[in-house]
Amino acid sequence: MALQAVTFDYWNTLMRIPDTGMWARRIDAFADVLVAEGHDVSRDDLDGAFAAMQRLHEQAWLDNRQHGAAEAVADVLAAAGVDPAPGVVDQLVEITVTHGESSEVLPTDGIAEALAALDDAGLRIGIICDVGITGSPRLREHLRHHGLLRHFDHWSFSDEVGVYKPHAEIFRHALDGLGVDDPAAAAHVGDLRRTDAGGARAAGMTSVRYAGVWEDPDTHLPDADHLIAHHDELVALILG
Repeated sequence: MALQAVTFDYWNTLMRIPDTGMWARRIDAFADVLVAEGHDVSRDDLDGAFAAMQRLHEQAWLDNRQHGAAEAVADVLAAAGVDPAPGVVDQLVEITVTHGESSEVLPTDGIAEALAALDDAGLRIGIICDVGITGSPRLREHLRHHGLLRHFDHWSFSDEVGVYKPHAEIFRHALDGLGVDDPAAAAHVGDLRRTDAGGARAAGMTSVRYAGVWEDPDTHLPDADHLIAHHDELVALILG
C-alpha cells in the first residue's frame, strides 16, 4: 500500500478495559451521591437503571443520535425514578465524563510499537472514535498516560464531531485534519464491521479489521479489506 495516513478506532483497537470493576464503581459513585443527598434509591435500583441506560445508549448509537454523559445521566435518573437538584445532576454528569483511571485502561498488545513504526515511517496518524459516556478529554488522557498521544496528528471523536461512525462526516473530518485529499491514500483500523469497515469503505479508504481483542459477531455484514489479529501484522501490511 502506498499510504499517507492511518486512522484508528479507539476502544478494542488502541485501548482495552480489563475486567477491573470500573462499571460497578461508576454505579457505586452514583449511589453515594444520591444517598448523601437524601434520595431513597438502592444499589440494585441503580444497577437496573444503568442497564436500561445502556440499552438506550446502544440504540442511539445505531440510530446515529449523540448520547453522551448528560443524556446517560438523565436516562439513569428517569429509570431509577429519582429527580435530584440541578447541582446534583451536574455532579453526576462530571462523574460520568471523567470516570476511570488511566492505569486501568491498557493499550492493546503491540500498539505502542506499531504506532512508533508508522510514525517513524512518516505516516500521519489519526483517531476516529465513537465516544461512549466517558468524554473524549478523558480518552486522550488515557493515551497520554501511556505515552501514546504523541504519535497522533489529529483525532475525530464523535462527541466533538457530532456524529458516530459510519457517517461520512466523521471520516471526512479525519481526512481533512490529516491533510489527506484522496481517501484512497488512507487506511482505517477498527474492530467492527458496521462502523469501522463499512464506514471506511464508504469513505473510499482501505479498511482493516483488528480482531485481537474483540471478534465482531455481526458476521452477516461485509468484512474489511484486511483482517489482522495482532498489530505486528498491521505494520507489515502498511509498511511492507
